Order: sequence, then C-alpha cells, then structure tokens
Amino acid sequence: MSKLEELRKQMDVLNEEIIERFAKRIALAIEIAKVKKQESLPVYDPVREKAQREMLWKLAHKTGLSPAVVDEIFALFVEYSKMKMRIEMHEEGDK
Repeated sequence: MSKLEELRKQMDVLNEEIIERFAKRIALAIEIAKVKKQESLPVYDPVREKAQREMLWKLAHKTGLSPAVVDEIFALFVEYSKMKMRIEMHEEGDK
C-alpha cells in the first residue's frame, strides 16, 4: 500500500468515526427533547447555545483550527439537532 493510500485509509476511518459520533449526538438531542417536553421547556436555549459557542471557539484556538470554520460546522450540527428535537417533541405529543 502506498503512503497516499495509507493516509486515505486513515481519513476514511476518521470520516466513519465522525459520522458515528454525529449520530450519537443526534440520539442525545432526541433524549434531551424528551426531557424538555416533560418539563415544558422550549427547544431553543440561547444561554446554552452561547456557552457552547464560547467553548467551541476556545477548543478551535487550542487545536489550531479556524474558529469561524468550527462555528459554521457546529451551527449546522445545532440546527439539525434542533430540527430533530422539534420533530421528537411533536411526534411524542401525537401518540
């Protein structure tokens, strides 16, 4: 196996891990939605989102990544999570 093929194989493994962890993150969001529904809490929590963004910016700086890129990626994660939470909260109410 060439060095390039070896590196690409490692990248493939990392991509798989990222997707698996994202799926776990969404599963947690769904569990959070169930709790929020029971406690009559809204999906949107601006205080939590602000704290998350600040933590992510610090992690980005610490790891040498662009904070703007990390922010953009996580904005997508958060929006998708909120969508799944809204669906879960609505579906739970329909049962």
